[in-house]
Amino acid sequence: MNACLNSIFARLLILCLAGELTQAAEQAAVTHYYDEVGQRYLTLNTSGSRVDVSVRMAADPGSTGRWSGQGTRKDNQIVFAAVVDEGQDRGSYFIAKGGESKMEISFKPEQKMPQDPGILGIYRRVSDEKLVQLARKEFQAAEDRLAAALKNASRTWTAVDKPLASDWKTRWAVMRERWMKIAYQAPAPAQSKPAQPFAAGKEQPLQEKDANYWLKLAESTALGYYFMQQPPDPKSAGAWDGEYDDGFGGHVSIRRAKDGKLRVNLSCTRVNENQGSDLAGQIPAEAVKSKNGENTAETVFVEPDVPDVSKDISFTFKRKGGFLWVDTKRKVIPPGSLSWFDGIYRWSPPPVE
Repeated sequence: MNACLNSIFARLLILCLAGELTQAAEQAAVTHYYDEVGQRYLTLNTSGSRVDVSVRMAADPGSTGRWSGQGTRKDNQIVFAAVVDEGQDRGSYFIAKGGESKMEISFKPEQKMPQDPGILGIYRRVSDEKLVQLARKEFQAAEDRLAAALKNASRTWTAVDKPLASDWKTRWAVMRERWMKIAYQAPAPAQSKPAQPFAAGKEQPLQEKDANYWLKLAESTALGYYFMQQPPDPKSAGAWDGEYDDGFGGHVSIRRAKDGKLRVNLSCTRVNENQGSDLAGQIPAEAVKSKNGENTAETVFVEPDVPDVSKDISFTFKRKGGFLWVDTKRKVIPPGSLSWFDGIYRWSPPPVE
């Protein structure tokens, strides 16, 4: 009996070890490297001999600038080129050499006028824990950049636009939370595998332990400081006609007709095309007001292709200085809709026709 139990236990132990080795191999399929001097991240996603290559430039904290490539691995060498649409030239070919501790990217020899030198150089391997530390540090740097931009705007912008910095800041926490609901998906909790009968399921990792969480926070914050770093156009006189952008994928186009009506087109793409919307309509002249250098307009636009209870959206527009304020109300948010039109939009002149 004891021999039989020992045999069963030995087989289960072997299965457990095999499962752990398989899990380790799966985790090792994605490796991360970092160039501290150039502030660049290299990610290699390996599946068999195929390798997906991604280089992210992070000189500006939260930057979304990325170079994507694909190639094949043989021993300790990867030959790859840029990912392009079908039928397009892939441009220069690169060689990545290295091992566990570092990777060095160089041009493949004997190429005429090689392109994309910005990804060349040495990248050193970083652990998952180090990657989280770097992402948190980058987020903090983006926060500092945003705080400096807000402070500068409140001091140096024209008198009519200075108060905007404070108003924008009060809206910021809600706007970033909306953005993160679309941009970030927490990793699935680790599950016990069938081959691990004695292993307890791991709890879902906290967001704070996920590098991608901090990276998405940094990226959203970068959009904020990009917006606040750009001063308003001095040519803006508060008139309605213009093109307006909120820095987060929202756009409003307004033209005033001779009879006083406003023709309004709104569009937004929040993070991706799955969370976007377009609306257009007219605001009658009697709904357009002007007082103390501030222009306002109110209307209700109807959004198509949503349930009837969600179709009507009440809009309030305010035009002052170099910006446009948009506020909305609706009785019921459509199921699955996370996009929004609310916000503060920077004016730019309408294109010359």
